[in-house]
Amino acid sequence: MTWVVFNRPEKLNAFNEELWKELYEVLAGLSQDDSRAVALTGVGRAFSAGDDIADMLSLRTLERAGEYFDRIEKTADALSELDKPVIAAVNGLAYGGGCELLLLADVVVATDDSMFAIPEARLGLIPPIALSVGVHAIGLRRVSRLALTGEAVDAREAQAMGLVDYVVPKTELRSKVLEVAGKIFLNGPEAVKLMKRRLARGRSQLVHEALKDLSVLAVSDEAVEGMRAFVERRKPSWAP
Repeated sequence: MTWVVFNRPEKLNAFNEELWKELYEVLAGLSQDDSRAVALTGVGRAFSAGDDIADMLSLRTLERAGEYFDRIEKTADALSELDKPVIAAVNGLAYGGGCELLLLADVVVATDDSMFAIPEARLGLIPPIALSVGVHAIGLRRVSRLALTGEAVDAREAQAMGLVDYVVPKTELRSKVLEVAGKIFLNGPEAVKLMKRRLARGRSQLVHEALKDLSVLAVSDEAVEGMRAFVERRKPSWAP
């Protein structure tokens, strides 16, 4: 069992370009090692607050936006195509891209104080993984509600939606992840790898198409205003 820990607690483990790069490199290395499962979690009070919006504001051109989202796509593909089960251990906030990562995991365990949201549209952006993989993972209406309202839901509601599989007290998060991994380890390793390949089929193309749309939108006037408003802690110009 290998634990991958997001360690930017001062930024609620928000992903900047460097963190996306590091996660990709870690996942690429895990594809070659002998661990039988991978757990993702965060340091502090968040699993991940999603993309670092201040970092995204630096994407001034379509070319730079394409480079940025290509990196995210490579990471999403590496996560989807990993031939060992991925268990997300949610230890607090899972917002935006942090929540979307859960849709690429195989099992999600969350603490009972965790909160979940997909609020990208409030910044003039779209949630690419939710709009592609998420529709198949938790259903069209659930993704529509989360993406269109941007509202946060607690762990129990996320479990009812199918976004979370197990909800436990904070002190039991690690032990529950190990318990779930233990059940997986009862299965034949080659059978698990084959199931993983089957479950991942078609994901990459869906994510690719959605990220292409986002790379164009991210440098639009609307998105720049939305992200700038977020950083400046004010409402965007379109908000009532």
